[in-house]
Amino acid sequence: MSQVFAGIDVSKDSFNYCIIDESMSTLTSGSLQMNKKGFESFKEVIDGYPDSVVALESTGSYHINLVSFLVSFKKEVCLVNPVLIKKFAQSVTLRKTKTDIIDAFVIAHFILKNREHIPYLILDVTDEIRALARIREDMAKDIARAKTRLKGHLTVTFPELVSRFNPFTRTMLAILRSFPTVEDIQRAKVAEIKAVMDGIPGRDTYISPESLKDLAFDSIGKGSPRYRMIILHDVEMLLFLMGKLEEITKVFTDEIEMTKKKEIDIIKSIKGIGDITASHFMAEIGDIGRFESKGSLIAYAGTDPSITYSGISIKRNGRISKRGSKSLRRCLYLMASGVMKFNRYFREYYLKKRQEGMQHRKAMIALCNKLLRVIYALLKKREYFCCPVH
Repeated sequence: MSQVFAGIDVSKDSFNYCIIDESMSTLTSGSLQMNKKGFESFKEVIDGYPDSVVALESTGSYHINLVSFLVSFKKEVCLVNPVLIKKFAQSVTLRKTKTDIIDAFVIAHFILKNREHIPYLILDVTDEIRALARIREDMAKDIARAKTRLKGHLTVTFPELVSRFNPFTRTMLAILRSFPTVEDIQRAKVAEIKAVMDGIPGRDTYISPESLKDLAFDSIGKGSPRYRMIILHDVEMLLFLMGKLEEITKVFTDEIEMTKKKEIDIIKSIKGIGDITASHFMAEIGDIGRFESKGSLIAYAGTDPSITYSGISIKRNGRISKRGSKSLRRCLYLMASGVMKFNRYFREYYLKKRQEGMQHRKAMIALCNKLLRVIYALLKKREYFCCPVH
């Protein structure tokens, strides 16, 4: 039997499927419930087609349980961006008729027409690790927002502290949790402040209780019971988020190391790339074998140029497509920033682009793509980076 293609349209309580052959003829279709019985019924259907590819749209959280079930017994399972399906549907028909079965057929049709990209779309064992990486990324954003909020409030209550010290160290946060306002620090005894500071492992040695009290007595900060509550809330929230970030980071890095240690070591051989960014990068791309070329990896990152076709003319508008993984782009930009600072080979490439007239942002995109090409080659060859000698 030739290869067949199954499209699944998922909703909250049910899912519809449509299986087509290479001539686009529908072999079977149906609707099943999003429960164990429905999952098992679909398994019986798909088991009748040994050479099959199953594709689903990424639908928030609705698809996760079904995807997990499918990958437990089948390798050829693809998760497709809904934007691609929508654009594909618009390109093949002008009809506005829309039903769940038709949607499932369109997904199956999309996979049929893009069969050469199936290895790139197939899920792998790193998908759950990728979810962990993105939770970690979201938590890092929450921490950044919490820091901005706390800094804004401290600018009112204790501006001298913000201008002289880093208010986000463990030592300073512990002090602010015990003494949230200028008045609290003024009233505290030196021994009390010292006891709080000594309770922090690896505490900041450049801060002394005496200097902190002197700063508080000279402060123009505004204190009140309301601001005391606000500062205390901000500090408690920030400490909680920082603790959860450390916990998730450890689980994430341990998990990715078990499956991708060699790949991470290869990426880290490029000076300027550390454990976290290398781990996040591998969590996002999964297996390098999914990508048939350097260009496909760049497209997956969404840092390829945006191109518009009009008749026989091609227009490049100078912007990147942004059609790939947003999380991968963020990670890639951090990696590029690191190698630009600490790696002579990549710094010279960045400076060369700047001398050619590129603005900083465009030069950084060029550097991102250069880095992707290098990483692609290293991972494919299973080789470590060696800075070329001029």
